[in-house]
Amino acid sequence: MSIPETKSAGVSIPGVRQRVADGLWRAAMVVLAAMPVGMAVAHRSSPLFLVLSALFSLSAIVAEEKFRPFLRKVFAVLASPLGLAVLTFLGWGLISIGWSEFKLASLRAFGEFWLSIAAVLILSQTLVRRMTHGALWLLAGAFVTACGLIVFELATGLAFRRSLGAKAYGFIFNRSVLTLLVLTPPLVVWFLGHIRYGRALSLGLVVILSATVLQSESQAAMLGLIAAGLVLLIAWLSSCFAWGLMAGSLAVTLLIAPLIGPIGNSLLPASLHEAMAAGHSRERVDLWTSFGAAVREQPFLGSGFGVSPHMPETAVATKVPVDLRKMLSIGHPHNFALQIWTELGAVGITIVLGIITLVLRAVARQAQSITVTSLTLIAIAGTVASVGQGAWQGWWGASLGTAVIWMLVINRIQPEIRPQGSSM
Repeated sequence: MSIPETKSAGVSIPGVRQRVADGLWRAAMVVLAAMPVGMAVAHRSSPLFLVLSALFSLSAIVAEEKFRPFLRKVFAVLASPLGLAVLTFLGWGLISIGWSEFKLASLRAFGEFWLSIAAVLILSQTLVRRMTHGALWLLAGAFVTACGLIVFELATGLAFRRSLGAKAYGFIFNRSVLTLLVLTPPLVVWFLGHIRYGRALSLGLVVILSATVLQSESQAAMLGLIAAGLVLLIAWLSSCFAWGLMAGSLAVTLLIAPLIGPIGNSLLPASLHEAMAAGHSRERVDLWTSFGAAVREQPFLGSGFGVSPHMPETAVATKVPVDLRKMLSIGHPHNFALQIWTELGAVGITIVLGIITLVLRAVARQAQSITVTSLTLIAIAGTVASVGQGAWQGWWGASLGTAVIWMLVINRIQPEIRPQGSSM
């Protein structure tokens, strides 16, 4: 795995210092690429891989004596419209802790979420421009290995874990499978655009992923896979239409979140609930109804960042009808938009709408293959986050952030001449 030349303008870095920096860059690449295997073994470990990669990258920057230029780049990013929007969201979340009834829990959730965001920012300004094709091959190998480990474990009834006395429940791989799902788009677009026989390799990767998803217990992953297929098809036919569809869908998802419980009760027939019993669809609708009732009691400011796990103990919960309070003890609404409404209110939702608008504008300015793939990744993330994951869970933020880093890598190498026999 070769590292690009890293001499600073007009300054020759001493040989030993440069060798140390090269080793740190390699370590950062390897750690990030190994995340799929790490998640297959330890299903909450993605923040460890992401943060460790960022620390290696920062250390390499220090070794190369390029820390000040790095800071200038970071400040420039934060001064951009998207950067300012994200900083506004950070600030609002921090301010909301002031009225949280469980400040320690709020601070923990705040730190868990923003640590991953900070690591993504660091890697976007350091490792992305140094990533090699060898690192992408390593990621592909780790991806396939992780799929094999998960399928083997589930097919054998988690016998190996049982023999070690570890937790042996099939659902523990749900997080692992979702991580693989969001890492699929960057690998697919890399195969198609830069690798000989990329179409066959992409098809093989999707087949392996699909087999893993089907073997798993993750209904969210299945929905995400279906959403990815639909958006990919639409975007391939018309990226402009897909962009509009995605923008509209996300806006509606955010704006009507407090009402999705009642809407679900009105529109979803009993037969559909029975067919989706394994995914607990009826329970989710009841959960959304309960948290929606809590939002209506405090719609503008919310109850404070990260307070959802303690919602039954809040003053707002006492105003919720008695028959709806039980479901507030689940831990979080299992819907990212509803959680934002619950904790950060209409102000938080408005800021998130702005962030999403800016992200989609940035996506629309990319090459078509990157736009199509990015929209597919957004569809996966939006679908999964709308039915399953807590908005601030560290493993989910780290997995999504890592997928974004790999997409940035692919976007950087996109102008390169494709090898003969490439499929695009």
